[in-house]
Amino acid sequence: MDETRWNVRQVALGSAEYPYYYGHDCADRIAHVLGSYDADRFLVVTDDTVLRLHGEGFLAELSRWAPVEVLSRPAGEEMKSLVTLEAHLEQATRAGATRRSVVIAFGGGVPGNLAGLMAALLFRGVRLVHVPTTTVAAMDSTLSLKQAVNSRQGKNHFGTYHRPEAILTDVKFLQTLPPRELRSGLSEATKNCLAIRPLSIPELRDRLTHGQLQSTGTLQWLLEESLTAKAFAMSEDTKEQGPGLVLEYGHTVGHAVELCDQRLRGPQGISHGEAVAFGMIAAARISARLGGLDADGVALHEELVGALGAPLQVPHGLHLADIMAVVRADNKRGYLALQESEAAMVLLSAPGSPMGEPRNPLVAVDLAVVEDVLADLLGPSLLPAPARTTNGVLQQ
Repeated sequence: MDETRWNVRQVALGSAEYPYYYGHDCADRIAHVLGSYDADRFLVVTDDTVLRLHGEGFLAELSRWAPVEVLSRPAGEEMKSLVTLEAHLEQATRAGATRRSVVIAFGGGVPGNLAGLMAALLFRGVRLVHVPTTTVAAMDSTLSLKQAVNSRQGKNHFGTYHRPEAILTDVKFLQTLPPRELRSGLSEATKNCLAIRPLSIPELRDRLTHGQLQSTGTLQWLLEESLTAKAFAMSEDTKEQGPGLVLEYGHTVGHAVELCDQRLRGPQGISHGEAVAFGMIAAARISARLGGLDADGVALHEELVGALGAPLQVPHGLHLADIMAVVRADNKRGYLALQESEAAMVLLSAPGSPMGEPRNPLVAVDLAVVEDVLADLLGPSLLPAPARTTNGVLQQ
């Protein structure tokens, strides 16, 4: 790794490979790589916040190579929907998109997933390139073939698999993030260390407690760690349906809290990374209840999540019944034979050691245990309240 140069590393997810280019202050190099694709049109999927912060310079560079069609919506989880997907596809076809067009995901994990599914559907599949501007996208969501949008019941219920042509990251984009968003992606890197690469925990701890998290060196180290962890977890499981499910650590409760909080607060709600970090706290306590992690393992989770500045309790204003309703609809159902009273979760017996089988790290957990642990994690001003549903759809 060279902090000052243009670096490239091959991402190998089973049989699927693609290059990951990264460097610092390299937007012109990114545009040059995109220009080499001989596209007849660039379809840039982004959000209004990214467009305001980074759009002018990046789009100007792109337009030197081919016409640019911008597909943007207000930032937030609400844009990750079938409604937005359809609108983007219709806009792209009206603008003259063809099979030679390239879909560019420019932004964080939400535009990335939306762009990925759009690229997979447009003319049964066109080229997809990620240009991440957040740590979550650069270090986690782009390192996958999974592309999906949300249903009204939960996250990532509608999707498919689609390989990107490349990922191109300018670390300078990441350094402009506010501290909360910066730490969001670092939460996913922390998940990788706890679940997959425990030997990296001492270095992670040192950088969290003493390092400058926005420094080029730290961001590139975390990026390299994420690449290595993802490649290891997915070496024989490209679709993340077997051993690669370990990457879902913290996500069962995390996704539920994220979705409920974003329904309540919109874009100001808890970030994906913060939710996953909290989900790991819940998973660690659930594991301890089931005889897995010891007290030191739980304390390690709380130390690292606390150092990230992520929440250690359920966000204020959320109700336990609403969170549990989303947990029950989690998209990992079906990978295990479950009772109605159970959820499939990734739990650790020790850092780097999932409790499940090597070929399937999920374990069946009684929902009563999940609910009991979450009740312990409710803030003092919060009380459980019944979920409100209309025609089976969870309402806030």
